[in-house]
Amino acid sequence: MTSKKEILEELRRSRIAIARDTSSIAEELNLVSKIRRSVTARPLAWLGSAAAFGYILAGPKTRKVPKIVSNKKGAKPEKTEPARRGRHGFFGMLFNLAKFLLPLFRPALSAYAAQRLGELSSRFPR
Repeated sequence: MTSKKEILEELRRSRIAIARDTSSIAEELNLVSKIRRSVTARPLAWLGSAAAFGYILAGPKTRKVPKIVSNKKGAKPEKTEPARRGRHGFFGMLFNLAKFLLPLFRPALSAYAAQRLGELSSRFPR
């Protein structure tokens, strides 16, 4: 049989393990301290995401302001619709999208270019 000292020692080790597990669970569930650590570790990411979130909540300005044009003196002014952008707006949007996505795809494009240049250089002897 096991002695009383062995049982008490095992009980002490179990209590220490339970206390350690409890403190790790409490630390894992403490969201406020986790968020504080994350903000201090990566402040630019948090500020950028806060700005993006604020812009999304505010929404883009889509209100069209009509121009008031009077053709004759003393005539009642007419409201005209703003000119449509047509293809210029589409290409501008495409350009901005490319400017936004290029840094995201740059590592993949660099790896692809390095691979292709490596294959090309292996074909030609030095």
